Amino acid sequence: MPIFEFECKKCGKTFETLMGSNEKEKPPCPDCGSKKTKRMLSAFSSGSSNHNTSCGPAGSA
Repeated sequence: MPIFEFECKKCGKTFETLMGSNEKEKPPCPDCGSKKTKRMLSAFSSGSSNHNTSCGPAGSA
């Protein structure tokens, strides 16, 4: 299940939640309970800090 980031329109708090990609209902704010939340566009991590674009380790021949 992917993690989605939301912002509460009532209190301004941002939070993350696990949701199925086909779930339509937005989660309530965990702080104030408001159902007026908006899904945010969030950055993702590729899980690698290596900036080498080759297919193998650097320096391999």
